[in-house]
Amino acid sequence: MISMPGDGIEESETLKHGPPGRAAGRRGGQMKIRDMGEFQFIRSIAEGCHFSTQDLIRGIGDDCAVIGPYGERVLLVTTDQLLEGVHFLGGHVPHEQLGQKAVAVNLSDVAAMGGEPRHLFLSLAIPENSRVEELHAFYRGVKAMCRHYGVNLLGGDTSRSLGGLLINVTVIGQGLEEEILYRDGARPGDRIYVTGTLGDSAGGLRLHTGRWQAEEPEASFLKAAHHRPVPFVEAGRFIARSRAATAMIDLSDGVASDLGHVCEASGVGARILYDNLPVSDELRKIAEANGEDAKSLALRGGEDYRLLFTVPLERAQDFQVRFEREGPCEIFLIGTVTEEPGIRVVRKGGEEEPLSARGFDHFG
Repeated sequence: MISMPGDGIEESETLKHGPPGRAAGRRGGQMKIRDMGEFQFIRSIAEGCHFSTQDLIRGIGDDCAVIGPYGERVLLVTTDQLLEGVHFLGGHVPHEQLGQKAVAVNLSDVAAMGGEPRHLFLSLAIPENSRVEELHAFYRGVKAMCRHYGVNLLGGDTSRSLGGLLINVTVIGQGLEEEILYRDGARPGDRIYVTGTLGDSAGGLRLHTGRWQAEEPEASFLKAAHHRPVPFVEAGRFIARSRAATAMIDLSDGVASDLGHVCEASGVGARILYDNLPVSDELRKIAEANGEDAKSLALRGGEDYRLLFTVPLERAQDFQVRFEREGPCEIFLIGTVTEEPGIRVVRKGGEEEPLSARGFDHFG
């Protein structure tokens, strides 16, 4: 996505923290990027990036850059990358699924703006010992996703990699200017919704890395959620066309982190109803068997790629009824936007506790 380079791809838990004994902190008075963190680093470079604003509507700071208008429509542009050894483990993910996921995470950014994806550019840096049949399988996955969503693969670049496989995807979408949804529109009193169950991908990652054990068919369900995420393009378009929502984001880094982005951009806070967090039966069963709370994963687990959006209180009931009748998926009410800053979790009995907006951070 334009606002957060590398945002939204949860790296393997076995690789995240690097080799044992890595020293933290500053050396020689110079700050390391791991001390600053991904999102603070992005804030530090965000100023002074726009030099020609004639057709620029939104640059850094959202799921897509917005350019135009061209008539009634605007262009949406987003980019994400996946790096072997950081975002996926080579040899552990079928290449066709990897191709599908590379497309899906970018289409999700366009969906989060309420737009329609149209064109895609794909660049690869490939190790010279890569097997051609695996690369063909990767492109089968890419083309299958493009075909399903009516997206044209228009080109890209291919280079040699001296390390692992590097995948970079750029997607161009479009939408009506007045229907585009941003992160900064949430207002106190708005109801907070999500489009589907949460935490399944995080559960799949735990199974993938051996942290959890489980039997079929539940194990395959969670692994598929991690390796083959589904972008909620139709839901995003439905929400945008309703013109009822005030803000929207896709859940790439987890509710805690991504709702935190909405709250920060909108200058608001939020209360999350813990018991309302939707989790699948498969996740609940496997989490309990492995001694973890499924709803905790729903709060902090990344890579679900659901849409989180806000709707004003006075429109929420009618919107929910209409969505349940005509919408392409289930939606769940999980909380309320507040005037007070910060995110709080409301547990059974009304007990509240602060929730840090900590989610996945490439350098955290």
